[in-house]
Amino acid sequence: MQKNTLASIIFALAIFLFFILVLPQYDAIKAAKEAMAFRRGVLTERTAAFNKVKELDAQAKSRQSDINKIHSFLPERKQIDEVVMSIKEIAETNGMQFLGMTTSEVPSFEAGGYSKLLIGLDLAGQYPAFVNFLKSLEQSLRLYDVSEVNAAASTTVLGSVNFSIKVGAYYLK
Repeated sequence: MQKNTLASIIFALAIFLFFILVLPQYDAIKAAKEAMAFRRGVLTERTAAFNKVKELDAQAKSRQSDINKIHSFLPERKQIDEVVMSIKEIAETNGMQFLGMTTSEVPSFEAGGYSKLLIGLDLAGQYPAFVNFLKSLEQSLRLYDVSEVNAAASTTVLGSVNFSIKVGAYYLK
């Protein structure tokens, strides 16, 4: 009987030590493996995102000339002085007399991350010169949108026409 009792005590002690010492370590190892698997997943996602950023950066560097072209026709600021000078130069190049210009921002224009600058132009010249002016305005690097054209016979020069034009120029917000 003493043998069985001693064996039972040793067996009970072994089970007790198993639940006290081994099982908590097993649970801790299991939790650590789950945490490691989760962190590996996060690391894989972040590595993929980092590689995508590197790839996009390489594409941006390879397309820098295209980006510069976009900035030339859709600049980051209004650049009213540049708009005035370019339109005046286009008008004079095509034989139009530049009479005046007014500018105003379109406050209700909310589209796609850019704003619109409304330009009112007063020009005088012959009709063929005006058509050439519009073609040159269309081919300029800056993006212009002609929305309204009014024409009236000039009272000062015979055969000349006074043109009043509303043009939109765009820039990034």
